[in-house]
Amino acid sequence: MSHQFYKILHLTGIFMIFLSYGGMIIRSASGTDNKGLRRLGAMTSGLGLLLTLVGGFGLLARLNYGFPVWILVKIGVWVVLGGLIALINRKPQLSQVLWWTTILLGLVATLMAVLKPFSGQ
Repeated sequence: MSHQFYKILHLTGIFMIFLSYGGMIIRSASGTDNKGLRRLGAMTSGLGLLLTLVGGFGLLARLNYGFPVWILVKIGVWVVLGGLIALINRKPQLSQVLWWTTILLGLVATLMAVLKPFSGQ
């Protein structure tokens, strides 16, 4: 597969994660327990996490980056994002904190991808 394919896969997964988390946080904050919306958010975030992982590792293989610190930070962000769904669904009182935490995690991942700190690239 090409570099462009993996990049599109990775970005599509990222969009899916943030779209689903935004919707799930709003649903949780509003006190609505619509099972259909909850399931849609969970499926979209799960698929988004998978596409992000596959696309990211595909890019790593294509670009021969290895595992510098910035990649390890991005993997850590991915793990934390994967765990956030439990808090979103179980702790509606944390909705505002989770909203800003999700944005902050996206910022950290973006900074790592753009600046590639600690790698000399």
